[in-house]
Amino acid sequence: MNVDPFVTQDGSSTLYSKRYNQYYHNPNGALSESQTVFIERLNIAAHLKAQNGELKIFEMGFGTGLNFLLAAQAFLTSYHNLMDKDAAALHFYSVEANPISTELAATFHYPIDWQKGTMTEWISSSLNGLKKGWNHYQPEEDLPVFLHLYWGNIQDITELSPLNQGINFYFHDPFSIQQNPECWEPSIFERYKKWGCSQAKLSTYAAATQVRAAMAVAGWQVYKATGALGKREMTIASLEELPNAVLQDQQLKACDHQRLTERWNAGEWI
Repeated sequence: MNVDPFVTQDGSSTLYSKRYNQYYHNPNGALSESQTVFIERLNIAAHLKAQNGELKIFEMGFGTGLNFLLAAQAFLTSYHNLMDKDAAALHFYSVEANPISTELAATFHYPIDWQKGTMTEWISSSLNGLKKGWNHYQPEEDLPVFLHLYWGNIQDITELSPLNQGINFYFHDPFSIQQNPECWEPSIFERYKKWGCSQAKLSTYAAATQVRAAMAVAGWQVYKATGALGKREMTIASLEELPNAVLQDQQLKACDHQRLTERWNAGEWI
C-alpha cells in the first residue's frame, strides 16, 4: 500500500492513502471520529447490556484496525461487569482489499486507557501471516473476542464463516464514494441485509444523497444524524423502522424513503 503515517489532532494515528488521495480517518481526530460514528451513534454499550454481551459486527474497510479495537474496548467494558459470561462474545467481521503491513501497524498510537494492555499489539498480531480469504484471530485465549478478517473484496464473500447470519451492526467505513464507488452500490447494502438480524443497524460517516438512495433501494430505512468533528451530517440505517421515541432520543431525522428510491430508479446517479 502506498500510504503515509499521520498523527491526527486528538493524538491518534491514521494513514494517508496516496492511491485514493484520502485519509483513512478524519485528520481532526481518528479515534474521536470512530468512537462517535460507530460506537456511540449505534449505542453499542446499550446493546451489550440488553443482550448480555452478545455482539456481532461487520465492517467494510479494516484499514488501521481502529474500529475493531474500539468495539473490543466497548465489549470488554461490558464483559467485565457481567455476572454470567457464558453467552457473551464479540465476533467482529471485517473485509480489507489492501491490508497494511504488520510493521506499519506496530507503529500506531491511540491515547486511550485500554481494558487490556496488550490491545496495542492486537492489530499487528492479527496481520501477521495474513492469507487471502478468511483469517480468524482470537487475541487472548481467556477472552471471547474474535476477529474474522477477509483479505479480498466483499463481492467474493459467499458466507460469513464461522457464523452465517445475525449481524447486529454494520460499520460502513470504506473510502468515499468519489474514490471507491463500488463499495457504495445497492448490491453492497443488499448483502448487509441478507447477513443481518431483523433489527440490524448501519452507521457511516457519509451523508451523500446518492449513498442514502442506494441504502433505500436495498431495503434499509435511512436516517440523518449529526456528523462528527465538525461534519454537518452522517447516516444511520436500520432494517426495521425506528419509532419516533428512538428518533427523538437519538436525534435522528428520517429520510424520504420513497423519494430516494424514485430518484435512484430514475437513473439520477447513473
